[in-house]
Amino acid sequence: MAAEICRAGRWHHVVPDCRPLAAGASTSTALRAGQTMDAPLQAASFHMLPYSNRIRDGRFEFQGKQIQLANAQDHAIHGALSMLPWQIDTQEDSSLTCRIRSVDHPSVNWPWPVEAMIRHDVQGDCLSSTLILTNRGATDMPAGFGWHPYFVRQVNGASPNLTLPVDKVFPDENSDCLPDGAAVPLPDELDFRKPRKLDENQRIDCCLEGLSGACVIDWQEGGIKLIMTASDICRYLVLYNPAMPHFAVEPVSNANDAFNLESRGIDAGMQVLGPDESMQATLQLRVVTC
Repeated sequence: MAAEICRAGRWHHVVPDCRPLAAGASTSTALRAGQTMDAPLQAASFHMLPYSNRIRDGRFEFQGKQIQLANAQDHAIHGALSMLPWQIDTQEDSSLTCRIRSVDHPSVNWPWPVEAMIRHDVQGDCLSSTLILTNRGATDMPAGFGWHPYFVRQVNGASPNLTLPVDKVFPDENSDCLPDGAAVPLPDELDFRKPRKLDENQRIDCCLEGLSGACVIDWQEGGIKLIMTASDICRYLVLYNPAMPHFAVEPVSNANDAFNLESRGIDAGMQVLGPDESMQATLQLRVVTC
């Protein structure tokens, strides 16, 4: 998915365009907004299902059983479905509904059969994205999900200010994006509860707790602002600020490594879905131009 906003008759990329370049495209054409030639994004907005972000060593215990996933060296990153194609169910001028059934993909890295549905709607200045995850197995399943949108760092010549209504962060002493314990109060350098510039030189990859209210991404001098809201089940937020011309603000329903945190008695947003039970959430992005 790519996204552009029109201001004063000009279109500006706010979510990078990751589509393949046409044959023979020039180097100047290749360097699209939010992209880099050395490490181009493969997807500018994807969805993490049936869990968000990472599971330490791809291993966890659930209801007395040990579960070992593949890709353990990368901590089973970004869920089991992020690399699978969505199948279109319905498509209209301003909406799109897609579905994934894991039984159609025998190599999926998850021991329970699942089904996921997503619906995108554009109405005026608002994009709504609704995710539904269903356990199609015969036993209980741990679950979670989230959105992983990247945003262009420079929009209409401006850098972003962020407002993020969260009050805690999960400690990460090893800087491996895996919590070492329960969330703790925000340090000053991660406190975006009041509008604050996102410093392009500050490396951030953290999982935040207590999301309540709207996140604001404001390219103030460029006259473009995004207001992001998510369903109450999304109590967590991942903030990723790499040395790239893009960054990510990710509303999610569970913390990184939630299943292992829960087994230690730490509330981390893990849901338990019985057979044919579903969980659902909606993300909204509203555009403000001035």
